[in-house]
Amino acid sequence: TETILAAKSGDDNQLIHETADLWFHTLVMLAHQNIGPEAVLNELQQRFGLSGLVEKASRPSKY
Repeated sequence: TETILAAKSGDDNQLIHETADLWFHTLVMLAHQNIGPEAVLNELQQRFGLSGLVEKASRPSKY
């Protein structure tokens, strides 16, 4: 939420601060789950160049 509010405020320094905070806590959460950041980077690499609709269509069905 803080990152979104910082983006809406137009304060670049605050946005940088909040993004760093978000990334830090995300890395801590991944480490707690024994997931390395490379897993996220691999996921991003797989999505690179795909449109959002193509990526969404490639997801397995939830039902």
